[in-house]
Amino acid sequence: MVRKARQGDPDAFRHLVEEHLPRLWKVIWRILRAREDTEDVVQEVFLAAYRALPAFRGASSVSTWLHRIAVTRALNHRDTAAERIRRASEPWEGPQGEEIRAAEGSEAATPLRLLEADELRRRVARCLDKLPVPWRAVLALRDVENLSYEEMAQALGIAVGTVRSRLARARTALRGCVREEG
Repeated sequence: MVRKARQGDPDAFRHLVEEHLPRLWKVIWRILRAREDTEDVVQEVFLAAYRALPAFRGASSVSTWLHRIAVTRALNHRDTAAERIRRASEPWEGPQGEEIRAAEGSEAATPLRLLEADELRRRVARCLDKLPVPWRAVLALRDVENLSYEEMAQALGIAVGTVRSRLARARTALRGCVREEG
């Protein structure tokens, strides 16, 4: 597909977009936490990828290459006060508008447990918004995308040790914040 897309085949590039859009959307959403910003950055990512496709050498997988573009674009996206207010009230949504929710056990899902799970999700979301963007990025890549430390380092353009320390700090801060909010 990459070879065909590099040769200008629009169907091949569309296939690459369709294949990678859901995962990139989730990563960017977890960093920016705003639907409009996520949409803008997703478009920027695929436009940048399309323009850079002729230079893609295949030294890394297409997925890793696209994740690096996505994380870089998301981290560079400016965070304003108005965006923070809008983010706080927006539901978590995927690229086709479906709600992203944690799985809830069907048999054990009582109204009280569902309410508690919903409140926990809100607390986690508020706490994620308080974390520095680079910490949100490592959490999204590791806990949402299940990338290895090496893949994360490559996607972020940092050392593996830096990935590990950011992830440890982010998890510690997130746990502490969720406890304080509870």
